[in-house]
Amino acid sequence: MHSIKQHIEQVDLSSFKLNYILEDHEFDANRDQKILEITGSKYDEIDIKTFNIVGSFFYKNHQLNINCRFGNSFLEYMIANTSGFIELENLGGVSKDVGFGEWILILYWKMQIKKAFAMGLYKTYKKRSEELSTIRGSIDINAYIKKQYFDGKTQCAFNEHSYDNHLNYTIQKAFKKIARSKSNFLLKDIQEIKRTFDNLYFSRTSQTTLSTKVSNPFYHKYNEVYELSRKIINDEFLSFRNPDSEFSAFVFDISLLFEHHIRKILKGRFELAEKNKTEFKVPNGISENHLFPDVVIEHTEKEISLFDVKYKRFYTEGNFAGVLREDRFQLISYLAYYSSRYNIRKCGFIYSCDEEDYDKLVNSINRNQSIKVGEKEISFEVHFYKVSKDLNLQRDFDKKFQRNFDLKMKICA
Repeated sequence: MHSIKQHIEQVDLSSFKLNYILEDHEFDANRDQKILEITGSKYDEIDIKTFNIVGSFFYKNHQLNINCRFGNSFLEYMIANTSGFIELENLGGVSKDVGFGEWILILYWKMQIKKAFAMGLYKTYKKRSEELSTIRGSIDINAYIKKQYFDGKTQCAFNEHSYDNHLNYTIQKAFKKIARSKSNFLLKDIQEIKRTFDNLYFSRTSQTTLSTKVSNPFYHKYNEVYELSRKIINDEFLSFRNPDSEFSAFVFDISLLFEHHIRKILKGRFELAEKNKTEFKVPNGISENHLFPDVVIEHTEKEISLFDVKYKRFYTEGNFAGVLREDRFQLISYLAYYSSRYNIRKCGFIYSCDEEDYDKLVNSINRNQSIKVGEKEISFEVHFYKVSKDLNLQRDFDKKFQRNFDLKMKICA
C-alpha cells in the first residue's frame, strides 16, 4: 500500500506536460490538483478520494479506473461533441486488455477519420507506363523505334492519381486491428468508410515504404489519422513512452471537458468571448495571473453576462449546501474586475446534475438573488445541465438547456 501511495497518490498534473488534442485551443488546465488521495493503511480501511481526473492507472499488475460519474456513455457523448480531451503525455505503458486508454484512443481516431474522409480518400501520384492511342505524358522513344510497325498506340510514361500509398495502407491495417478486437463495436457507425479502405489494393512498395507527411492542405487532416493509426497498430493505447516503467496512466480532466461541452452548447445561441482572452490580471505578490472566466456572454460591446461552469455536485442541504465558499469568492473576483469595464447583466454558475435530481435542484434555488459590486447590483443565477441515462434524449436536453438559458438571459433583474 505504501508503494501504491508513493507512485499514484503523489502524482499531480503540475509534474507533467499536458498535450492538447483538440481544435479550439480554449482549455485552461488547472495543474494545481491531485489525481487522487488515498487514506488508510490496511485493505479494509482504504478510502480513495478522486478529484477532476478520470482515466486508467496501471501499477505493476494492478489497474485502477476512475470513471465519469454519469457513465462512460456520457463521456463518449461529450468527447464526440467537443472533439477534445487532455492526455498526460509522458506517463507510459501498454494495456493488453480493452481498457480506458484503448477506448478513448479509438474513439478519437474514429472522429478524426470521419473529418478527413469527408474531404475524400487520400491519393498520391504514381508513375505508370502504358501503350495508349492518345499521347499522354512523355513518349518512350526506344519502345517506339523497336516496333516493327505502328499499330496506332504509343508507349507513354505518365503520373496518375492513385490510392495505393502507405498512409491508406496504415489506416487499412488499423481498421483490421480494431475489427478483430473487443472494441469492434466502435466501428458500427463508420462501416462505409471501413469498406472503402478494405477494398483498396496495395503494392509491395506501399506496404514497406514509410510516407512523408501530407503536404497537400486539402488532405492535411489525414496526418493526425495516420499517427493515430500507427498507435492503434502498435498497441500504444496509453501514449507509451517508457517500457521499463512500473507505473503508467491515461487520464484527462473531466471538469475541463464538461466546461468545453457547455461552451459548445451555448455558442449555438450566444456570442461567447474567447476562453483565453487576456483582459485582466491579478497580482500574486511576485508576478500576475490572468483571469479566465469559463463563460463570458457578449450581449453588446459593453454588456456581458458571466458564468462559472462546475462539473461537481450541487448540494441542497448539509454543510456543503449551495455554492461553495471558494467558488463564490472566485466569481466575486471576476465581477470586481469585469464590472470596471463592462455592464454585467447576469452572473452565476452552471452545474451538472442527474436527470432524476433535476426538478429537486431547480425547485431549491432562490431566484431573487443578486451580488453587489460597488454600487452595482448584478443578478445572480444557478443553472443546471441535465444528464439523461438515455443518451438518445441528450440532444433534446441540450436544446432545452440552450432555450431556457436564452430565455433567462433576456429577462433582466
